[in-house]
Amino acid sequence: MELYKFGGERMNNKNKAISPVIAVILLVGVAIGAAALAYSWYMGIQKGTQEVGGAAAGRTALASSASMTILDVNSTGYVTIYNNGGVNLTSISCTNNNNACSGTISNLAPGSKNSTINCSLGSGVNTIKCTSAEGAVATYQKLV
Repeated sequence: MELYKFGGERMNNKNKAISPVIAVILLVGVAIGAAALAYSWYMGIQKGTQEVGGAAAGRTALASSASMTILDVNSTGYVTIYNNGGVNLTSISCTNNNNACSGTISNLAPGSKNSTINCSLGSGVNTIKCTSAEGAVATYQKLV
């Protein structure tokens, strides 16, 4: 029984495409190349994710450690602010019923208080809201 190729030629065992050793070497090379390509693609995605996640984690940590409380608003309108957080608070400003108060606090260390901001008090309910550059917010209501 003779074997024939598709084109009708007679096929014998002497016609081989490549040796088995070279076939294995080529197969291993293709597998290593595909693995290297997949690794570089994954590391590119991972690096971008780590940079974005790291920045967000830093902002979250700062916002969670920034905290202040309005201890009192005296009868002349001076606001006493206490930093009960773990970081320095900067650029603290206040509003009274959405109207800007006079003065700002440039830096307030943790555990300290300051009374340099003055809000003009009107008759009725005064809602004083103070914010810092770090994201700390405090509100206080005073009835006059």
